Amino acid sequence: MLEAGDRTLNDMRVGVAFAGDAEDPTARSGTPFGVLSAIRELGLSAVALKAAPPTNIDRAVAAVDAVAHLASRRSIPSAAQARETYSGAHLAKLTAKVRGSVLARRRELEEIDAIVALGTGYDIPAGIPYVVYDDMTVQQAVAMEYPVWMAMRESDRAFRVEQQRRIYLGAQMCCMTTTWAAESVIRDYGVPSSRVVVVGAGTHEKVRTVERDWSVPRFLFIGLDWNRKNGARVLAAFASLRERIPEATLDVVGGHPPIEQDGVTTHGRLYRNDASDLARLQKLYDRATCFAMPSVHEPGGVVFVEAAAVGVGSIAGNRGGSADFVGDAGLIVDPFDDGAIFDAMVSMADPATARSCGQRASVRAAMFTWPQVAGRILAALHPEIDLPIVVSPWVVAAQPRFRRTEHHEYVDPVRVHRRCRRRVGGDGDLQRRRMDQEGAVRVTERRYAQFH
Repeated sequence: MLEAGDRTLNDMRVGVAFAGDAEDPTARSGTPFGVLSAIRELGLSAVALKAAPPTNIDRAVAAVDAVAHLASRRSIPSAAQARETYSGAHLAKLTAKVRGSVLARRRELEEIDAIVALGTGYDIPAGIPYVVYDDMTVQQAVAMEYPVWMAMRESDRAFRVEQQRRIYLGAQMCCMTTTWAAESVIRDYGVPSSRVVVVGAGTHEKVRTVERDWSVPRFLFIGLDWNRKNGARVLAAFASLRERIPEATLDVVGGHPPIEQDGVTTHGRLYRNDASDLARLQKLYDRATCFAMPSVHEPGGVVFVEAAAVGVGSIAGNRGGSADFVGDAGLIVDPFDDGAIFDAMVSMADPATARSCGQRASVRAAMFTWPQVAGRILAALHPEIDLPIVVSPWVVAAQPRFRRTEHHEYVDPVRVHRRCRRRVGGDGDLQRRRMDQEGAVRVTERRYAQFH
């Protein structure tokens, strides 16, 4: 049994730090709750550490910072600019400092022995071992021009980058959801590759076998952010597909605009904490033959893991980390290439192809349960831990070489002038260790024609 001082691992209290309430199954797509509950399920004592003051105080701190930021501008901001500035203030220096102080105090009160930190928006208390679990670096968020980050002061962004660098370098291990994020930790933050591991992401969707009719293509799209999730291009590609296959259908869930298009059924937002909504969502997954969400940019996309859990293959974009979740159970496309999206939907409309991808998705789903992910995180915290873990197939073996490719303009009807200016291509080969459940290791090469 692993010893930690005079205490065994099973006697230790592990704090799951999160800016919100980790006990809330709906917070941040259920990720904090998934990690917290899975650590408990594995037999360890886990405590939710809310790295933020009470909600009204947290909002007040952000509001004060936002007002100061807006007052420094020469022009009167629009309502949209004010909202984005307020949202950005929740990630800025003042809020991060307050949250770090709150976390330090709560750690003392709870007598925590080690911390699993979700994100880096707060300082970690000194003198305690910790690992970070993250899906995207600040450098990546800024490069992809997330509105909340672009609305911040340059000084705040610089502070958050340096804070993140300090936290990553101080961690026993940086546990990232995808190789895309892991490579940024190595490349942009100078963390040795030996202290970066890819652990994937989990889902609350139960892994189960579903009998479905593969003869008719039924596509499913789920996304709250219609523009970032590339909803308009999916609709356009589906319209062309219907000309070939009139019986094909598309179900659209999330923050979509009004849609009147043959073969398309809209469902609006469905909430997992509502029993009737959850039942509807599960039925949509169960009848789908392909999940399609080629996002303009996506850190990972837990929805791909949810689809895999019920044996559904996916179409995803290559800007971000979704390829790690989809693997060989679907198709990865350039989200700006209308023809590529259409071709992928044509391929996945073939019953044999859809069924084959679904079968591979079912096999992969075993890696993407929260106990499996939490087990990998705990193994990063204490390498000697003995848990029934399906070994992660992703190991960052080398820093790839990068080259800049052509620019793409993304026309957003809400932010017409916003551009996604950076799309990184790659000539480099990325080696990954792939391990089966018996521990056999084989090294493969994966060449990215267009690397994320």
